[in-house]
Amino acid sequence: MALSAVEVEHINEVIEKEPTVAVEHNIDDHVAFGGDDQWYYNPNTRRFDLSRGATRRLIVDADDGIRNHRGVEIDPEKTLLVIIDMQNFFVHPSFRDHSEGIKTVKPLIGVIEKCREQGIQVCWLNWGITNHDMKVMPPAVTRGFNKALSHEKGHGWHVGLGANLPQEQGGERCLFQGTWNADIYDPLKDYVTPQDVRFDKARMSGLWSPDLPMHKWLRESGKKTLLFAGVNTDQCLLGTLTDAYSWGWDCILISDCAGTMTDVMGAKEVCDYNVATNMGFVTDSATFCAAPNTG
Repeated sequence: MALSAVEVEHINEVIEKEPTVAVEHNIDDHVAFGGDDQWYYNPNTRRFDLSRGATRRLIVDADDGIRNHRGVEIDPEKTLLVIIDMQNFFVHPSFRDHSEGIKTVKPLIGVIEKCREQGIQVCWLNWGITNHDMKVMPPAVTRGFNKALSHEKGHGWHVGLGANLPQEQGGERCLFQGTWNADIYDPLKDYVTPQDVRFDKARMSGLWSPDLPMHKWLRESGKKTLLFAGVNTDQCLLGTLTDAYSWGWDCILISDCAGTMTDVMGAKEVCDYNVATNMGFVTDSATFCAAPNTG
């Protein structure tokens, strides 16, 4: 659905209200990127400073060999781990063999634990639709969940958003809010805490509109740096990351905590490359978990 003139005006108002961040840096020793809200690159350390002047920083190695730098410094208090679509419907073996998604669970748990230690908040962003969403959903989105049109209704990889799943898969409506199939993947449930935030989405991206709850919460929270994990790398994860990049959040992809069922054309590798060279930075769970902090 194209944005209306009112929505465009609202977006412009949001941008204009973005706070100016003043950070003291010796520009002779650092290269500045951005307008008011800047990154600083130190040629000596080959690191980007994304901390906006924070005293306590986490130093994360990233992308070495791709863009000839060694990583980033981030402010844990203004960082959010965004875990996308790690839901029973996408990962649980009763629905499909998502071996790449299951592979992400162990390293993701390590990253979650590191985030808890460093005071980095965790966000669970999942499909969770309503009847209203079904009425206003663009046709391209619904088609993406009905690819098995040549099969009898209810069969195939995709059964259709809102359709009743087979009884052996719970019999609930597909990816509806409050259902087991839309809930967080069972092995990860033990790692959810009351301090976490959870958001539902009805598109590949959870940040496509400034009126979405997650979009509003992020702006109000002051979070600036987003760590990305989940499934599928080339679909919902990339869609959300792309919108986050366009809206001005820092984006860091934790590569081995992201998986996809797209097994052709090097989909995951292309995503990793594009994030590392254009939209942000790429690291891995072992590197992130070993990251030292200062202050």
